[in-house]
Amino acid sequence: MIDKAIILSTGDELITGRVVDTNSAAIADRLFSAGVEVAAILKVGDDREKLLWAFHQARDLGDLVIGTGGLGPTADDLTTELVAEFLDRKLKQDEQVAAALKRRFETRGIAWTANNLKQAQFPEGSTIIRNPLGTAPGFLVSLGEGKTLIWLSGVPQEMMAMLDETVMPWIQQQRTEAPQISACTFKIHGLTESKLDDILKPLDLGSEARLSFRAHYPDLSLHLTVKGGRETQRIFGDLREQIRKLLGTYIYAEGDITLEGVIGQLLLEKQLTLALAESCTGGYLSHRITRIAGSSAYYYGGAVTYSNDAKMRFLGVRSTTLEQHGAVSRAAALEMSSGIRDRTGASIGLSATGIAGPSGGTPEKPVGTVWISIAQSNRHEARLFQFHGERERIILGTSQAALNWLRTVLLEWG
Repeated sequence: MIDKAIILSTGDELITGRVVDTNSAAIADRLFSAGVEVAAILKVGDDREKLLWAFHQARDLGDLVIGTGGLGPTADDLTTELVAEFLDRKLKQDEQVAAALKRRFETRGIAWTANNLKQAQFPEGSTIIRNPLGTAPGFLVSLGEGKTLIWLSGVPQEMMAMLDETVMPWIQQQRTEAPQISACTFKIHGLTESKLDDILKPLDLGSEARLSFRAHYPDLSLHLTVKGGRETQRIFGDLREQIRKLLGTYIYAEGDITLEGVIGQLLLEKQLTLALAESCTGGYLSHRITRIAGSSAYYYGGAVTYSNDAKMRFLGVRSTTLEQHGAVSRAAALEMSSGIRDRTGASIGLSATGIAGPSGGTPEKPVGTVWISIAQSNRHEARLFQFHGERERIILGTSQAALNWLRTVLLEWG
């Protein structure tokens, strides 16, 4: 039975810092949700001796080893041949995979080279894992003593497709006799980790339940897992409801949905429309809204008015407002939100104006000062926010704060 897993990521780019290892985090999250403990995450470069060492360590520590990377056609893609060496097995070419590779290259008009057949070779006894998005399939092979090695593409999109389509269903099948596990993830905005922990103190988790916190700016995630027998579902349901009551509107979503996805659902449900007036976010709010499929049903459009002249020309912000209060001010934010609402006819106008840095700050208005405003038919407000960090962090924080405030307004909408 699978209880402990080891995640093994390979590639020189991971250990030199040129590429962030998002694969390990994604795999760990999926395994945790399935009730499989991740005992260790190992990262090694494209080096023969280090990879063989990592295989030994991983087999000793876990029942299941999931690896990523090194399945391509080039000389530094060592994974498959080293797994075969480690298991003392021969490499065997799969003719169906080889034929599919050749057809893929032909249909796309890409020149074929013989080294691509490297992606059709697997250790003897392997079960091939289909790659629906790329050329390199993965494989599953026994490590002996009831242990299993699964190897997937290192390309994040390909890895996730293989993980969700083949690997996780296989793991669930192997764990049919394991204790029942229920899990959910709450997405939270507006709290620090310490404050979140303090709010949740009244919860009685007992011996069956576990809470885990994850900070990922500008939000937090709270993961609830309950493991046990026939009472699992009741305990899980009770704890889930208690968490909802304790955290209230600090929870903006449960599961994989994004904040912009929640906004879209609420706008559709209430038959409302939105328009945006952006300055310091430079169109990032519009990007987030429009990356949701079907957003044309509720999003009228927006204006990126970076200069004062653009604010006056396209939003009707008065020159006297800018002269007396400046572009980063309550007055300017209010006129921006009402201006975009009036010009588009949207139900709601939302604006953001601030100083993203690294320059442009003053003692009175330091870098990270942001005004956000929401204009409705019967309500017109502006709020001051202060963000910290580098430019992209401030832009991200501004977008999340603006959308979260919009979410609470929509929840209150009659």
